[in-house]
Amino acid sequence: MKNKMFNIIVVFISACIFFLFFIFTKGIHSMIQELKSLDIHWISLAVIAVILFWTFETMILYTVMKKLYFGEHLLSKSIKFQMVGQFFGAITPLGAGSHPSQLYAMTEAGMPAGLSGSILIIKFMIHEIVSIFYLIAALLFRFNYFNSKIKYFIYFAILGIVINAGVMLLAISIVINKKMTKAIINFIVKLLGKVHIMKDVESKQGKIQDEIESFHKNALLVRKHIGMCFHALIYSLFQWAFYFSIPYCIYRSFGFNSTDLGTIMAAQVFLTVFMTAIPLPGAEGGAEGGFYVIFNLFFKAKTVIALFVWRIITYYLSIIVSSIFILAFPNVRLKK
Repeated sequence: MKNKMFNIIVVFISACIFFLFFIFTKGIHSMIQELKSLDIHWISLAVIAVILFWTFETMILYTVMKKLYFGEHLLSKSIKFQMVGQFFGAITPLGAGSHPSQLYAMTEAGMPAGLSGSILIIKFMIHEIVSIFYLIAALLFRFNYFNSKIKYFIYFAILGIVINAGVMLLAISIVINKKMTKAIINFIVKLLGKVHIMKDVESKQGKIQDEIESFHKNALLVRKHIGMCFHALIYSLFQWAFYFSIPYCIYRSFGFNSTDLGTIMAAQVFLTVFMTAIPLPGAEGGAEGGFYVIFNLFFKAKTVIALFVWRIITYYLSIIVSSIFILAFPNVRLKK
């Protein structure tokens, strides 16, 4: 609870700094005038792209859940779990709270922890595969362009490859190596016990061992449900395509049209990879700095106001909507 409140406070303070920075940089009157000059149709498309991002995330979760778990109202529950993940992913460093919060919500809703973990690890691996796909595509088709215009860009590209490949290999290792999974979980449980977050560590370890057995048993079901994984993969491809297209919608809202969609999408791919290495909620500071460095190539004098609009749509809107959703629908219970 203390960690959650701390993260919320950090996000709140960061938001205040964020808004004050733009107010003092541009001036409130100038800022309002520039925002009014934007094409509302393109801004609306950017907002729709975010909503579609959430929608496809829900469909991925729903696709996996309905195949591995038999329950009622799974679609509505998928929406709830997705919003829980959006909120806690936004307020925790590196988005680390997304999957644990979803796991907690799913188990509280009556789903076995092992099965819930399997569903989330499948979703996570699909996201990683798609992330690597888009990163490779961006490097193949736009690396020379960005490398020639941004100093030290090659190091950011290498960092992105290392991070994504490392996370993917770790996920695969956890799935196929039961001993590694047990070692990691036992370490976490003991650590939680030492800092007095978890009580009755020994009894918890026994229950967790049983859940790990269930987790690996369910994780291996992936081989029996290739069709399910394929559908989820397609949803994920569309999901991230919409997300990566948001800066293009903002770009067009300024009346610019000299840069193609593919180049700006590639820029967002590189920025997203860079943001994964920033150990602060929402990659605060790094996200803004990365956007300014990369997208200044396209927005020029309008980069600051473009950054403001992009951050509101892609980050703060997610926090606002997901928090309202969680408060409006606090209770979830799946019926077997």
